[in-house]
Amino acid sequence: MKAVQDGAKGYRRLIPSLTALVEFEAVARLRSFTNAATELGVTQAAVSRQVRLLEEMLAVRLLDRLHRNLTLTKEGEALYAV
Repeated sequence: MKAVQDGAKGYRRLIPSLTALVEFEAVARLRSFTNAATELGVTQAAVSRQVRLLEEMLAVRLLDRLHRNLTLTKEGEALYAV
């Protein structure tokens, strides 16, 4: 029984957080951390952190963060399309 539980935890680590995916979708659609945060009712820092964690988990950069400008990378566009 213990082995099944350990295996379940292992699979959980392979699946991105739903919160991170929802927040990424809002950022990608609105092209703004601030607007996404307002829409979701959280802070801009929380949205930024979730997107950063998603990028770390997937080991790809999803967004190009420029001064007052935000664009999706090819990988970000692909994820947003899905």
